[in-house]
Order: sequence, then C-alpha cells, then structure tokens
Amino acid sequence: MERTTKLLRELQAGNIYQKIDHAIMVIERFCAEINNPVISFSGGKDSTVLMHLIRNVMKKDIPAVFVNTGNEYPEIIRFATKKFGNTTAIRPKHRLADVIGKYGFPLISKEYSKMIYELRNNAPHASRYLTGIQRDGKPTSFTLPKKYHFLTAASFSCSHKCCEFLKKKPTRKYNCITGDMGVESILRAKTWLKTGCNAFGKHSKSKPLSIWTERDIWEYKRLFNLEFCELYNDPRITRTGCMFCGFGATFEKISRFETLKERYPKAYNSFLKIENNGVTYREALNTVGVVLPDDVGYQRNIFSQIKINFEQ
Repeated sequence: MERTTKLLRELQAGNIYQKIDHAIMVIERFCAEINNPVISFSGGKDSTVLMHLIRNVMKKDIPAVFVNTGNEYPEIIRFATKKFGNTTAIRPKHRLADVIGKYGFPLISKEYSKMIYELRNNAPHASRYLTGIQRDGKPTSFTLPKKYHFLTAASFSCSHKCCEFLKKKPTRKYNCITGDMGVESILRAKTWLKTGCNAFGKHSKSKPLSIWTERDIWEYKRLFNLEFCELYNDPRITRTGCMFCGFGATFEKISRFETLKERYPKAYNSFLKIENNGVTYREALNTVGVVLPDDVGYQRNIFSQIKINFEQ
C-alpha cells in the first residue's frame, strides 16, 4: 500500500484499540528482523506509553536506554531511571553550551533552524529555502518564511545540531524503538511517508506510535491507569523534552520557561547566559520573538491557560 498524506490522516483517525493493535504489529515485525532492539526512553508521556505497551501489554522485556543530555528536568531523570527496570542511562560526549557555541542556538523550529544553518554555511541545495525552486527546477513549499530571512546574516547562528549531538548520536549504535509520532512535526510526517513505521538498515529504527495523536496518548493513559512523570501534573507543561530547547517557543502563549524559572531558577539563569559569537541565549530568544518570564512586558494570554484534559 502506497504511503500518502491521506493514508496517514486516515490511520490517525482510528480509535485507540486500532492504534494499539497496529503498534503491536509494527513492534512484532521489527523484533522479527532485529536481534537486539532497545527502547529509546525519554521519560516523557509518549515514550512512557511505548514502554508500558512493550513491557506490560506485549510482555517483552526489551532493554531501554535513557539519554541524559544534561538538559533534562530532574523529575524526568528520576522517573526515567527509577520507574522502570532494565533501563540504562547514557550521556552524550558533547555539552549543550559547546554545541551551541560552535553551531548555533535551537530557535523557532528544527526545520527552520536547519534551513538557516545551511544557508549560512552555503550548502549546495540551500538556495531553495529562499527561492522555493529546487536544483532540478521543480518548486518546493519547504521554504524559510521571509520574516526569518534576516537570521541568515545575523550576528549569531541558528542550528538544529543540538538534537544531533545530544540525542541522536548517543543512540546511533542501537536499533531503537521510539515513541515518535507523525503529528509532532512536518519532518516526522515526511519520514513516515518515506519509510513507514519501521526503517531497516545499519542502525534500524521502529516508530510504532507514528500514526498516534496526542489524544491517543491520553486515552491510553486513562485506559490503563498509567502513571506519567509528575511534571505533567502542572497544567502548563505539555512537553518534557530538553529544559531549554527553543524549538516552538516562538509560538507559545505561555512560555515553557516560566515553569523552569520557578522550579530551577539557577539553571534558568545559567542557560540564558550561553553564548554564540558573543550573543547570549536570552538575546537570541528575544530576537525571534520569545518574551521570557522575567522580561519587561511578559504577559500570558489567559485563554491559552486552559489545557484540554483528554482523560475526561
């Protein structure tokens, strides 16, 4: 069956029982081909569902790895390393400050930061991000919005390299089963269109939750009375990735950095001082429209404080 955007949307519209059956089928196929699979466990809600599905529903004691990037919430570290057994914590070889200092800040979105980085470094195909025309003359909609063009000549750099050095490289030697979902980004949806839920190669990867949605995650939690990390008890927190990731922060009505400042003010102030080419993270975030909790004029949109409770 040909994978299309229409098919992905149809699969995403299925009910939770169909999603569970599909995920089990994907995992079984992956394990039939791979002798040494591991669960890539981040401690977030999606990977917690994945862990429960494999360990408790399928009864497979597949080992798990947790990448402690040095940029994780302490609550996530405790949950990931103590909640489930047979989980190994690993550390990347690079520090966040070093990656940002060399390559640039993670701003706006991973897709846009990658475009800006490649434009600044004169990648052969990068002109298409500005012109909308590929090297073969065909048009592409995968372009950088004009309002961000100024960043290609800014005094600081943007980059997608944080994820590569801090998360992807440490797990590259493993054949990972991950909790990635196609709805999370354009890149993840395109990956599904290209490879489906299982991709086999030198380092194979399985993404059995590719067709799941946010609603499915909360429905699964309700169905199995599953415990998530305590951070999710704070209605402002919808994601528990790297504490100071800037991807998506430009578009938030309630700053993700608000809870970080309240819980860990020392870490908050430390992260904001990280520099690239003499420009601090605070200055870079402000430049792309992020108003931080201690900036003059910070004001939340009270209507965006209402979090949909999928458990009801």
